[in-house]
Amino acid sequence: MLVLLLIVSVIAFLHYRKSAFNVSAVEVTGNIGIYWDENCSVRVHSVDWGVLSPSEVKKVVVYVRNEGNESSLLLLTPANWNPENASCYLNFSWSCENNAIEAGKVVKVTQILLVSPDIKGISNFSFNIIFEGIKYLVEDVNRDGFVDMRDVRIVCSAFGSTPQDPRWNPDADIKKDGKIDMRDVRIVCSAF
Repeated sequence: MLVLLLIVSVIAFLHYRKSAFNVSAVEVTGNIGIYWDENCSVRVHSVDWGVLSPSEVKKVVVYVRNEGNESSLLLLTPANWNPENASCYLNFSWSCENNAIEAGKVVKVTQILLVSPDIKGISNFSFNIIFEGIKYLVEDVNRDGFVDMRDVRIVCSAFGSTPQDPRWNPDADIKKDGKIDMRDVRIVCSAF
């Protein structure tokens, strides 16, 4: 009887707090591996977000290793939200010092899930986290996986600047020579 009372109390408590329980499947494409530890010995197959309350922010750290033989650009995408409207109340983001990973290197990635204070009608949810390692191109200035007009605009906006200039953008210095000039513009345009 005591166990039954405890179970009912926990369920009522979770419902009253509008809490949500979530486990996300982790999918990987490209030559990268996702691990729980910096030594890359325990692979990540899913992320257990646990019980979350309105306005709560949950952070989960994983380590990503480039297991290929050339630099990769790391992209993370949430997909397959269940229920579909969960993405209206849950904001998934991530932080990483530099999302370009050299061959054999490991980077720390913090995944962040923010629960809206207005979450309604969702008692549990799920979504997949897709880790994608794609070939890194230095010309992809904004690191979105494509060399397009956005990259050209970024380089052109910083054109003529040096590190002392307020318009300086180190990512736009494609040649890494301390100045953004026509050579940088030409390199990005040729990779367009």
